[in-house]
Amino acid sequence: MNPWKLAAPVGGLMASLVAIGCAPPVAPDPLVALSANMGPGAAAPAAEPAPVEAEEPPAEVTVQAAPPPAMPEVEPAAPPGDYVWLKGYWHWNGGTWAWIRGHHARRRADRHWVEARYAHGPRGWVYVGPHWAR
Repeated sequence: MNPWKLAAPVGGLMASLVAIGCAPPVAPDPLVALSANMGPGAAAPAAEPAPVEAEEPPAEVTVQAAPPPAMPEVEPAAPPGDYVWLKGYWHWNGGTWAWIRGHHARRRADRHWVEARYAHGPRGWVYVGPHWAR
């Protein structure tokens, strides 16, 4: 049997299924395919951690590895309104240090921003994440 005899009907069937949403496109987005293979309710991995704007001081974490030197950043122009620049920082994610890029955030009337703190102590590096304080 000539395999090319089936090429046109199968191609047409696949195009029809894609058009009505019953089949994935021929070249799926790798992130979509990755998240689909991760199980129900799983999200695709983020390229970098999202900034956290905690309202209260986070708990201290003792880490054996020192945080790397701060990454150089250029503060872009602030958006219209009352925004403040929150500098980037190294965040301990439980297994490694992850860089959180600086960003603009709306100023809080009753709070001020406290940057991340790192202090070397007898048991290792003590890290306290950044947060808004009264």
